Amino acid sequence: MTKNKKRSKGSTSPPAPTKPAPVKKAKTPVEFGISPGQVFGVGFRGYAANVVPLTAAGLVVLGVYAAFRYPSEVLLDDGRVWAARFVDLAGLFVGGTLSYPWYRYALAAADGDKVDPKLPFATPRRFGYQAAASFWFFAGVVLGQQYLGGLPAILAVVLYAFYGYVVAENDNGGLKALGTSVRLGERRRIGLFAIGGMLFVFNLLGAAGLAVGLNPLGYALAVLGLSITTSITLVSGGAIYRVLQEKLDD
Repeated sequence: MTKNKKRSKGSTSPPAPTKPAPVKKAKTPVEFGISPGQVFGVGFRGYAANVVPLTAAGLVVLGVYAAFRYPSEVLLDDGRVWAARFVDLAGLFVGGTLSYPWYRYALAAADGDKVDPKLPFATPRRFGYQAAASFWFFAGVVLGQQYLGGLPAILAVVLYAFYGYVVAENDNGGLKALGTSVRLGERRRIGLFAIGGMLFVFNLLGAAGLAVGLNPLGYALAVLGLSITTSITLVSGGAIYRVLQEKLDD
């Protein structure tokens, strides 16, 4: 009996060690990667180094859009709302398509390179990519203005703001450029919205010419002013795009 008791005591296995419960890591805020001061600094320096090509590209794009916008305002004053929206959307589409060189110049300026005005025309197929992306982008913006106080339009801008830069250096097509823009801004929407708001306020200075009135002179002054402020904004956006691109690659 004593031997059996000793044997039973010896055969008793020690209790299995308990595994500690997994600790849930709190999600830390994502660092944006560039400050507003740096954004504007790159924009002003890049524009100052490439005033002529950037301004010229801006005059072409905004001049074409103004040619549609003025009759759109006339239609709106006559109460023909849907006709006015159609003309306005057509102007945005044509201007957006022609903005491919502007984005290409802005991205080169953001990289600190000297702009080559002929470079975008070496890849004319990208005008088609820009057209496809611009159509869906501006359709979302114009239609989004009609619902929920315009919040869908703001969302479309935040999601797809970088499609022009993607088209400027890739041959993946317009729709893929929109998708890439969405991925670039993941987990950084609030920062993009904040910087975008500051750039929007800055561009109001360029549109100050409209204070003269919604007439040909007012539109001409606004086109000239916005060709400057929007060029600076596009170069600034190119700096943001590069930072987001690096983080997406990582």
